[in-house]
Amino acid sequence: MLKRTAAVMATACGMICLFSTTCFAQVCVVDVAKVFENHGQFNSQLDILKQQAEEYKFSLQQRGEKLRAESEQLKNFEVGSTDYKALETKLAEASALMEVERRNKTREFVQAEAQLHFDTYVQVTQLISDYCEQRGFRVAMRFNALQMDPNAPQSIMQRVNEFVVFYNPQIDITQQIIGALGGAAAQVGQAPQSQNR
Repeated sequence: MLKRTAAVMATACGMICLFSTTCFAQVCVVDVAKVFENHGQFNSQLDILKQQAEEYKFSLQQRGEKLRAESEQLKNFEVGSTDYKALETKLAEASALMEVERRNKTREFVQAEAQLHFDTYVQVTQLISDYCEQRGFRVAMRFNALQMDPNAPQSIMQRVNEFVVFYNPQIDITQQIIGALGGAAAQVGQAPQSQNR
C-alpha cells in the first residue's frame, strides 16, 4: 500500500512539474533559419562569395568566347597540316586547362560557402548555449516559424516534418539570439579573395 501511494505521489508530482512554469521554462525554441537571415555579417560574406562566383563565371565565359574565336582560325588551314595540328593542339590544351580550373574553382567556392555556414552555425549555437545557460533552459529545440502555404508543397512538407507541433510564444528565444548577434565579437569566416584571370 505504501509503495502504491508513493508511486501515485511521484506520478502526481511529475504531472504538476509538466504543467508548472518552472519545468515549462526549461525548454525553449529557436528559429535558426531566421537567425541566419538576420545575421548581417553572414549575409555580407555570402554576398561577397556570390559576387566572386559571378565574376569568375563571367571571366570564364569571356575566355571561352576567345577560344571559340581562335578556333575559327582553323578554317584558314588545311586539315592535317602542321599549322592546323599546332593550333588544334593549342586550343585543346587551353580548353582542358580551363575545364580543370573551372572544376577546382567551383570546388573552392563550394568549400568556402560550406566553411562560412559552419563558422556561423558554431557562432550561433554558442550564443544559444550561452543564453540558455544564463536563463536556466535545459533544451533548445530548433523550429521554423514560417506558416504553411497551401500553394507551396515544400512548405507543407517542411511543417509536417517539423518536430515542434506546438509552442508557447514565450519560450521562443529567436529575437533574443538575433539581438545577441549584434553584440557578438566572434567573426565568421572571410570570403576568399577573387582571383579572376
